[in-house]
Amino acid sequence: MTDATGPGPTFAGSARQLWLSTLARVVLGGVLLYAGGIKVLEPDAAVRAVQAYRLLPPSVDDIVGYGLPLLEVAVGILLVLGLGTRVAAWLTGLLMVVFIAGIASAWARGLSIDCGCFGGGGDVSPEGRTGRYVSEILRDLLFLGLACWLAVFPASRFALDRAGTAGTGDTGLLDEITDHDHELTDEIADGDVIHEEPRA
Repeated sequence: MTDATGPGPTFAGSARQLWLSTLARVVLGGVLLYAGGIKVLEPDAAVRAVQAYRLLPPSVDDIVGYGLPLLEVAVGILLVLGLGTRVAAWLTGLLMVVFIAGIASAWARGLSIDCGCFGGGGDVSPEGRTGRYVSEILRDLLFLGLACWLAVFPASRFALDRAGTAGTGDTGLLDEITDHDHELTDEIADGDVIHEEPRA
């Protein structure tokens, strides 16, 4: 039971929240590392993928085609390491909004392209176009949801910056490795909510 004079159970900071955020952080970071890494290895294909959307001037297509994969890799590394998770989550969410808007724009204009999200890209056969665009938008909406989760709940396990906001002064991964800096002192309800007592 919860002490009537104390604060009630909170989800933020609970064991469940920390593990869910860890899962979201690693999955999202892994996806960005994979997607960006493939495009870094095939920069010409990345540029073609951007050109296929027919939204930007040619000179800007080149900048985006070469620069976007590097941004994806950088944000993916931050997420996997758990460094400044909230900032990385906001950047990821912004990327997903741009990706969704780009795919929706191509669909609305009757273009038939490979989105190039995981390599490849360019014009393709119109066969199955609607289903392809729907699945790509739904996938990116899922990633957007994970990014929003991390923006709200950035704290996670096994992170260099456990609180998820760079500069908080916490010892991050060191806490998880030693596991003596924080001792469990209380369990509330079904054990999902925990209080941790910092070392003196």
